[in-house]
Amino acid sequence: MPKDPPLFTTRRMPLAAAVLGAGGALPFVGLLVAAWRSWEPFGRSPTLVLALYAVVILSFMGAVHWGLAMAGRAPWRDAAWSYGVSVMPALFGWFSIAFLPITVALQAMAAAFVLLLVYDLRAVRLGIAPPWYSGLRIPLTAIVVPCLLMASFLRVT
Repeated sequence: MPKDPPLFTTRRMPLAAAVLGAGGALPFVGLLVAAWRSWEPFGRSPTLVLALYAVVILSFMGAVHWGLAMAGRAPWRDAAWSYGVSVMPALFGWFSIAFLPITVALQAMAAAFVLLLVYDLRAVRLGIAPPWYSGLRIPLTAIVVPCLLMASFLRVT
C-alpha cells in the first residue's frame, strides 16, 4: 500500500493565503474607520456590521481545526477534541452578538481571537497546522484585535 505524501510539504506561505487573509482583514479596518467617522454603510451601524463580520471570521477560523482533524492531523486518537474546539469560536461569537451589549461582544470576540491564536500557534508547534500558518495568523490577529477593541470604545450608532 503506498504511503500518503506529507500533508505539509512547504514552509512557505501560499500566495493565495496571504492575499486572501489580508483581504479578509480589510473589512475590520474599513468598518472601524466607518464607526469612527460615524458613516453608516447601507444605512447600517458600522459597529454592528463589524461585530457580525467578526462572528463570521471567528467561525471560519475555528473551522480550520475541523479541516485539520478531517485531514488526520489531530494528534489525538479520535480527533474529537479538534472537532469540539473547531465549533467553539462560532458558538462563542454567536452567543456574544446575540446576548451581550455590542461593545462587550466586540471585546469578548477580541479575546476569542487572541485565545484562538494561542491555540493555533500550539497547533503549528505540534505540526498539526502548516509551519507558515503562524506567519499568517499573528499579523492578522494584530490587525483584527485592535480594530475590535477600538470600535468597542466608540459611540455605538
